[in-house]
Amino acid sequence: MKRFVLILAMICATIANASAQEILKEVKRLEKQAETFANDTTKNLNERKIACFKYDAIYYLIDKGSQEGTFTEYDLGEQTNAMIEFVNLFVKRLSQTPKAKDKELLKAKFRTATINNSLFNDVDKEVIYSYVDNEKFITQFSLDTDWVKALEAVTK
Repeated sequence: MKRFVLILAMICATIANASAQEILKEVKRLEKQAETFANDTTKNLNERKIACFKYDAIYYLIDKGSQEGTFTEYDLGEQTNAMIEFVNLFVKRLSQTPKAKDKELLKAKFRTATINNSLFNDVDKEVIYSYVDNEKFITQFSLDTDWVKALEAVTK
């Protein structure tokens, strides 16, 4: 987790001056890092599931973004940064919330923020809600999310 926060800070510091190709390269590196972590059986299962979500969310952003004429590499970098920050904030707040009732309210708040802030307006609900309806993951978020807006919604 600390590694992702450090990477996020480095990306934010360089993103303004980075070329489109550098941004795409960094996002692909983050995607690969998440995939590697998710597949590492020596790691904690819940942390692997979180990494799996991050990988799928980045993959989704790259895939859907490539189909949109107006979605730039800068947008991809911005959305990826916000998604990582969103997930890390969720995990941090969830770990700091002692009562089960409050945990459920927190989960609902974050889940709702992802559902209510669609980025691509994807109609394939089976794909975009694959985590929302999956009780095996704590990251029950929509893949079709404007992560910048969702992050803003939960930090107000």
